[in-house]
Amino acid sequence: MNRFWITTFLALLFGACIPLSLAPFDFWPLMFIGVGGFFWLTFTAKTAKQAIWYGWIYGCSYFGIGVSWIYGSMQTVNTPLWLALFLTGGFCLLMALFQLFQSWFFFRFLKKLPFALLLVAPLWWVCNEWFREWFLTGMPWLYAGYAFIYTPAAQAAAVIGIYGLSLILAFSSAFFLKTILIFRSDKNLKSLSYGAVALTVLVAVNIFGVLKPASSWTRAQRPLTVAAIQSNIDQRVKWSYQQQRPTLEFYGESFTHTAKVDFVLWPEAAMTQLPERIPNFLSQIQSISAGRDQAMVMGTLTEQDGHYYNSLLGYGTASGKYTKQHLVPFGEYLPLDKYLRGLIDFFNLPMSDMYPATEAQTPLSFTLEGQPYFVAGIICYEAAYPELVRKLAKDSNLLAIVSNDAWFGDSIGPHQHLQISQMRAIENGRAIVRATQNGISALIDANGKVLNRSQQFVEAEVIGNLTLHNGHTPFQLIPAQTPAILSLIILTIITVWRKQKEAHSDQRPIN
Repeated sequence: MNRFWITTFLALLFGACIPLSLAPFDFWPLMFIGVGGFFWLTFTAKTAKQAIWYGWIYGCSYFGIGVSWIYGSMQTVNTPLWLALFLTGGFCLLMALFQLFQSWFFFRFLKKLPFALLLVAPLWWVCNEWFREWFLTGMPWLYAGYAFIYTPAAQAAAVIGIYGLSLILAFSSAFFLKTILIFRSDKNLKSLSYGAVALTVLVAVNIFGVLKPASSWTRAQRPLTVAAIQSNIDQRVKWSYQQQRPTLEFYGESFTHTAKVDFVLWPEAAMTQLPERIPNFLSQIQSISAGRDQAMVMGTLTEQDGHYYNSLLGYGTASGKYTKQHLVPFGEYLPLDKYLRGLIDFFNLPMSDMYPATEAQTPLSFTLEGQPYFVAGIICYEAAYPELVRKLAKDSNLLAIVSNDAWFGDSIGPHQHLQISQMRAIENGRAIVRATQNGISALIDANGKVLNRSQQFVEAEVIGNLTLHNGHTPFQLIPAQTPAILSLIILTIITVWRKQKEAHSDQRPIN
């Protein structure tokens, strides 16, 4: 087997290290191998074609494993096996183009810059994570920094956010790789100094996390008892007419179990009927909650001017409405609607005709013992967008995340989604109550620790105590993408400086 095919096989292995380092596998040291391996591939490539090939193969295993939950969502609506595999595979191959572009661009424009491995490659890695957040509506999933979530280093996200953590991990991976490359070539023990630098940085960040956890940046106000309700209603029948009454009966019964709870959260689209169609049910919820001095927030669909919205509504001592701002393509709206709708069942999902909020959203308000507080509503996929959550969280005392992960079945998606929610808690120094339809519902403290959680595919009432917080973490004071923007600025400066130096060198007279 020649070197090219060996390298291709290694590209597959390195790409697989990224999702395997994250939930639910959590072999987090693999992230250093995955990121460092990508850097090695870009330097190993001898031609632009090789850079394109290695980057794409790397991306195929990266996303082939990492977003395999797409297959589960298609099976939920009984998409034929062959078609589900074809569409999931096609999506993963398209996602791999991100890594193809990253590898090709580095080879073509950045590889010859000064400090290409130790400085340029890590900066370019984070720029590409940010690129994935917004390009074609965004896919901010599987970021390198999430690998730190179960280490003290994760607490640094309260200062530098997920992009800052990814930058630290990318730099550390580059320095470890430099050590390996030099030691392989000349067995020089001085090469270990690069690894020592990386270890020193990682130890320092972890010590910082121990001494300065996320909650220390904000002020604890008061504890409250919260409940996240999980219905475990089968997604295949959730929107059917026959299921409407059993759904109301389930939530009505669960409501009798939360009399001593301060804050109750029902999951995304818990109510499958518009509020105006169930006025008696909702008036009872309002009356009972108010009598208990209880805040209650539920997920429901709302309608205005013939358009449907994915919303959260407050009852009892809670008030206000939050409308989802960032919809899921193909799940909540259908791109190229007139061409795709009707082709297969997956393109006719019950919620695939939603509209995003038409104006900036604000937190819901609620009172406890007469004191006003605010809760930031986050609906499903929005939890993956650090800037969106930051804007809502900085004026809130609590985060309420609702989701319907039932679409993804028994896949890795719900586990990844919970891990992402934990990072949002750390960045914002806010506790989270998280309610999902079939798991994983959880209570998360302001340091990202899961205090209580449900199992999947069961009815559950996750009840416990969380603490309200106010004040701002450093992360909340500047845009979440700041580390990525600074990385892009530094890369631009280095590139311009190199071009000017080359131009000046070409103008020197020949003696």
